Amino acid sequence: MLITDKQTTTKLNDRLKEFGKFGMTFHYLLEQGRITIKDVEDIFFSKDDDKAIFMYINTMRKICPEDVDAAFNKYQDDYPLLTNSIDEHKNKLNLLFTSKIINEIADLGDKTIDKTYINTYNYLLANEDSNKEFSYSYGK
Repeated sequence: MLITDKQTTTKLNDRLKEFGKFGMTFHYLLEQGRITIKDVEDIFFSKDDDKAIFMYINTMRKICPEDVDAAFNKYQDDYPLLTNSIDEHKNKLNLLFTSKIINEIADLGDKTIDKTYINTYNYLLANEDSNKEFSYSYGK
């Protein structure tokens, strides 16, 4: 992992806490063609917090309540959870799909994407010791 300063790590962790709640829905909307990968890239990778928040608000306006349910219904069987808690299952799916989106953006190879952001997000999503809220992983 490339070294990231504490302020950047905190900023990206805060984005994950807020924006990661809709990872599954963002992925669903991407598949539907209702948002673009650039929209999501600006949310997670903009160096300007105001721009990230602005893009998040604009993207959230495109989400209908039924989209959240449709995304969960679409993905829940592909990634079964060993607990009966629907809320926990939704949280884990949101984090899984947030990770997928981040890595999809990284795979596009855009030179403007700060690689430390990608590595920091992946670290926060995978490292149980640094942040228990984002320590979920799946075998798929």
